[in-house]
Amino acid sequence: MTAPTSAVPAAAAAVARAGAGRPAPRPTRRLVRKGTLYAALVAGGVAMMIPFIWMATTSLKTRAEVFTSPPFSFPTGLHWENYANMWFALPGVTFGTFFQNSIVIASLATIGQVITCAMAAYAFAVIEFRGKRVLFALILATLIIPFQIVLVPNFILYRYLPWPLSDSGNWIGTILPLWVWAFFGGAFGTFLLRQFFLTIPRELADAARVDGANPWQIFLRVYVPLARPALATLAIFQFMWSWNDLLDPLIYLRDLPTYTTTVGLAFFQGQFVGKWPEMMAGALVSLLPMIILFLVAQKYFVRGIALSGIKG
Repeated sequence: MTAPTSAVPAAAAAVARAGAGRPAPRPTRRLVRKGTLYAALVAGGVAMMIPFIWMATTSLKTRAEVFTSPPFSFPTGLHWENYANMWFALPGVTFGTFFQNSIVIASLATIGQVITCAMAAYAFAVIEFRGKRVLFALILATLIIPFQIVLVPNFILYRYLPWPLSDSGNWIGTILPLWVWAFFGGAFGTFLLRQFFLTIPRELADAARVDGANPWQIFLRVYVPLARPALATLAIFQFMWSWNDLLDPLIYLRDLPTYTTTVGLAFFQGQFVGKWPEMMAGALVSLLPMIILFLVAQKYFVRGIALSGIKG
């Protein structure tokens, strides 16, 4: 016997209702989840780009347009002369002098931190010696000391260190306090690189030691080539901190030709109140080294951040 004809549509409707109550297939849920994540990331990226867009548009406006037009409106014309006015705004010195000083200081501080922190991290991660854990804990404890506490002692120390090439006979008024300290290591860089060195198999060092390599050769030929992502990460962090530092150059530097970009921008803001196009042009120019550095080392930076905390 065959089922009645009227029962076929009813059965099909029941199957359709049952299928509608089931969860969506797994690939569909994965696509929805990925699309939501991408949408949130794009929205966050656009929100973070708003200050930079305002900075770029303001640097190309006239002063009248800054105060009369909406904040995110495009200028009526591209006023590139704002960059030239900013570059030669201060008497007796150009903005390029500040730019050059910042590059020299940030580069020396970065080189010093990468070299000394890598050697210290290698010692704490690979070499066994008495009191290693206690010494490493003491180094990490310095991270909780606020910078303001050591500000005055450091200033007194640099004031009594002789330097015959300066007018005062000491380090005050020179760029030495801004980069020499980097060649004595740092707690953050040592911790970051140590965590990365711990992820490198110890068998590589043992094999090199069997072949007759000493600890220094193992460090240079095994650990340093493998630690390029972590070294690039530390270099970016240190260069960024040195480049954006305002307090130290403001304390130790005295002459206008020795100022960095941050101090120069602050001085420019105090001397030329209301010149928003010129100030935004200077701020945009001061960001270029950081943007270029991040774009060049982005691959190593992301990989170093991902791998530095795998093993404790």
